[in-house]
Amino acid sequence: MMDLVWTGQLSVGNAILDSDHKKLMGLAQDIDCVTKARDYFAVSRALKRLNACMNHHFLNEQLFALALDIPFVKHQIDHQNILAEINLTRHEVEKDGVTAIYVMEHYAQFLRDWLIGHITDEDMQMKRMLQTRPYDFKIDGADACSCC
Repeated sequence: MMDLVWTGQLSVGNAILDSDHKKLMGLAQDIDCVTKARDYFAVSRALKRLNACMNHHFLNEQLFALALDIPFVKHQIDHQNILAEINLTRHEVEKDGVTAIYVMEHYAQFLRDWLIGHITDEDMQMKRMLQTRPYDFKIDGADACSCC
């Protein structure tokens, strides 16, 4: 898998959301490393961290969308779908151990593609409204993910 590298082109115009995206990219890289190492305990832990960080980040996005009156239903469905996929994969790894790791060979690429696609397609739709506020604009209850 090619390294995920943060660039300014991925910025959605808000420090909290950009910070979350950087952390999610790092977690996708971690999953690639532990999958290649065939360490199913580490894969399970990495998927749990990814799930926790995604939940936190998705709540942040929802809070910003509500505060800025940005339509969010389709975006929220996309979030629910990826969380269900990650949970299913984590349960498979925990159930089948090393066997599931072999199945996951391309999973890190799937996560990378999903993350970049989600940022560039869904999250960028919020950018125009986010840029009407300062880059460090905060919403009550929203903070950068510290769970990972």
